[in-house]
Amino acid sequence: MIATDVTTIDVDAGLTSAVRSEDTHVERSAVGVVRGESVSFSKGVVGAVFARGDVSVSQGGGRAFVAGGDLSIEQGGGGMFVAGGNASIAEGGVGSMLALGEVRVERGGIGIALAREVEAGGGAIVGFAIAPKVEIQAGGRLILGLREAVVGGVVAGAMFALMTTLVRALRGR
Repeated sequence: MIATDVTTIDVDAGLTSAVRSEDTHVERSAVGVVRGESVSFSKGVVGAVFARGDVSVSQGGGRAFVAGGDLSIEQGGGGMFVAGGNASIAEGGVGSMLALGEVRVERGGIGIALAREVEAGGGAIVGFAIAPKVEIQAGGRLILGLREAVVGGVVAGAMFALMTTLVRALRGR
C-alpha cells in the first residue's frame, strides 16, 4: 500500500510501503519509506525517512533517517541518522550520526558521531566522535575522540612501516 497526501498514518500493526505528504505523523505502523516536509514517528518501525524539515522519533526505530532540519530521538534508534541542524538522543541509540549542528545524547549511545559539537550527558556513550568541540559530562563516556584517533593512526602507521621494513629485510637475505 502506498499512502499519499496524508497527514497521519495510525494503524494497529499496519504495513505500508511508502508515505508521502507535507507534514506526516506515523504511529503504530511498519512503513518502508516516509517522505515529507516534517515527519514525526512513534511506536513503530520504518525503513527510511527523508524530510526537508524536522524529524522526531519516539519509541520507534528504523534503518536510515535524513532530516533537513533538526532530528530528535526519544526511546528509539536506528542505523544511520543525518541532520541538517541539531540532533538529540534521549534513551536511544544510533549507529552513526552526521549533523551540521550539535549532537547531544542523554542515557543512550552513538557508534560514530560527526558534528560541529558532540555532547554526552549522564549515562551516554559515544564510540567515536569527530568534532571540533567534544564535551563529556559526569556519567558520560567517550571511547575514542579525534586526539585518540590521530595517536592510534600514527602508532598504526609506525607499526606498518616497521613491519614492512622487517619483511623487506628478511626477503633480501
